[in-house]
Amino acid sequence: MDALHRRFVLSRKRERKKKDPGEKSGAPIPGQLSDRETPLRRVLMNALDPEQLRVAIAGPTGLEELYIERSSNGFTHGNIYKGKVQNIEPTLQAAFVDIGGEKNGFLHASDVIPPFGGYDDILKRRKRKDKKTQGRPPIEDMLYKGQEVLVQITREQLANKGPSLTTYVSLPGRYLVLMPAVSKRGVSKKINDDKERQSLKAVLEKLEPPKNMGYIIRTAGMGHGREELQRDLDCLNRLWEAIRERAKKARLPVALYQESDLVVRAIRDFVYDDADEIVIDSADGYERAARFLDAFMPEFRDKLFLYRDGEPIFDRYGVEEAIEKTFDRSVRLPSGGEIVIEQTEALVAIDVNTGSFRRGDSTRETILAMNREAAAEAARQLRLRDLGGLVMIDFIDMSDASDRRAVEDAFRQASRRDRARTTFLPISQLGIMEMTRQRVRQSVKKTLYQPCPCCDGTGIRKSLEVLGLELIRKIRALFGERNGFLTVRLHPDAALALSNAKREAIAEIEREKGGTVTLAADPGLHYGEIAANWTDGGN
Repeated sequence: MDALHRRFVLSRKRERKKKDPGEKSGAPIPGQLSDRETPLRRVLMNALDPEQLRVAIAGPTGLEELYIERSSNGFTHGNIYKGKVQNIEPTLQAAFVDIGGEKNGFLHASDVIPPFGGYDDILKRRKRKDKKTQGRPPIEDMLYKGQEVLVQITREQLANKGPSLTTYVSLPGRYLVLMPAVSKRGVSKKINDDKERQSLKAVLEKLEPPKNMGYIIRTAGMGHGREELQRDLDCLNRLWEAIRERAKKARLPVALYQESDLVVRAIRDFVYDDADEIVIDSADGYERAARFLDAFMPEFRDKLFLYRDGEPIFDRYGVEEAIEKTFDRSVRLPSGGEIVIEQTEALVAIDVNTGSFRRGDSTRETILAMNREAAAEAARQLRLRDLGGLVMIDFIDMSDASDRRAVEDAFRQASRRDRARTTFLPISQLGIMEMTRQRVRQSVKKTLYQPCPCCDGTGIRKSLEVLGLELIRKIRALFGERNGFLTVRLHPDAALALSNAKREAIAEIEREKGGTVTLAADPGLHYGEIAANWTDGGN
């Protein structure tokens, strides 16, 4: 560890001695992520605080990916549980499964292995006759209330919705994904190179998988031979056997398998061959990362460094500032345009604006260039903010079909590093692209922030004029029931302003009703709240 630390310190000293930021042979200036012709790609891990782990991937375009995990979130995407069916809803074609959380998990019929949920050899169930039906059987014919099921979380709990579940369990390794419930074998769709796909398919034929099990070679498996892939497959098979044995004995509901913490998962899932450095600021996290690399990825061992400087790691590499900008409503483009991002519960709208760009000799070429920039930035922001669901991108109008295809290609290229499943339709003549992006967890923004209690997350509040009218109406209504001494409490800012603005209107009510009204400041009230109570008087 000390040798690696000395190596990292020497690297930093070379960075400080650098004079010309544009020199190809130089190292990055402290605080900058991309300041040389061939920038480093770093995986940065902030693991000092046990309550929250943060992983940032910084590359040629700056901050490319951000992952945040809180220790309080126990029901993580990928966890496997032995659960109990609590209720079946034929109208929804879904079952609700108790896995030990506050909310039951949601299991749709399409995620149930026919005929009865699979894993009959390790789960206790009553005997049933298999009804012959065309296509997939209805949920009520596959599951019954109280049935034991083996399920995996495919989407974490979002707001008031419980986690989504599947019985099609998958175990991710470094190079492979093992699927015990199916016999499918293939290569990840994200590997687009035909030669590489053919090469990996040839390796598939040489592997020795367990019977009746499927697996897929991940993108990280590119360039690796049979021996490495077989070793990864053997590790996954041993893990599955351990899960099976525990499922036979454990009482439900119980967690059978929990995903590794973010440190190990970040290395397993996010470190590709183009990673130059893996830097972590926690000695404990460093040890876990080192053990994982020694066991599964020894070729990356020399790229792991322990960060020990007093300056926080994300500040040192300029990530903290980039994270703050991640939550801006608008993002500037190099050409002078901008994209504006609005997120709702089920829809993300991205609007491309021309902003302050200067029109060149060809308006068409300028708009095409800006839309291509916007497409790349939109793909990056979706990945960086971890936005999912239905996404609508409103590009600047393009009359030529070839221009629309060029923008689609730019978006497709920028989405290649996205680990979430994305599907998008061609850009319409109105310049709108419709797409979906897999949502497995809360967006980064919702992980870090909570809605403002004053505006309930809308970002707006009632104007003083409207609040004043509501105040007068409320006073009139109260004096319509009784009279006497009325104290009306408001937020201090509202009380001060309305006591002056509505003085005459309140005095008129007092003369008409023969009562007394007092406006009082109450710091405990939100702006816009009005509270009132009688202090004296009768019916």
